[in-house]
Amino acid sequence: MTVSRLTTQIISVLIAPVAWADEAATLPRQTAKVVTSGDVAQWLLALILVLALFFLSVWLLRKSGSLAFVGKSQLAVLAGLSLGMREKLVLVKVGEKQLLLGVSSGRIDKLLELEGDQRLFMNSADGQETSVFAKKLLQVMQGKHHD
Repeated sequence: MTVSRLTTQIISVLIAPVAWADEAATLPRQTAKVVTSGDVAQWLLALILVLALFFLSVWLLRKSGSLAFVGKSQLAVLAGLSLGMREKLVLVKVGEKQLLLGVSSGRIDKLLELEGDQRLFMNSADGQETSVFAKKLLQVMQGKHHD
């Protein structure tokens, strides 16, 4: 390598950033958007709205008690009756038995145990009574969609 070639390479390395800087100066600059207090207030209101909807839906689900699991369970609450602010009667299915429980704030008492024909809500609890829609849906799911 000759000295003149080496010097031209060194000069081009030193001059190239200056040329790039000139090109960057001619391009239009993009300015960063400044976050204003209005933007922060809008974000906070949106966050509060989302959280309010979340807590409202959780509260409604807890109040309705409609979070039932699909399928047969050996343990299920069949019915409940509020007797006051903190007292309830609850009918619970445990296997083939039904228990009538008295529930208060400090204790749970078994009031009655029902077996066999004495059980309440036998058709709806055991799933023996199925609707026409449920039967048709089961047939379609099993691939038997002919009558």
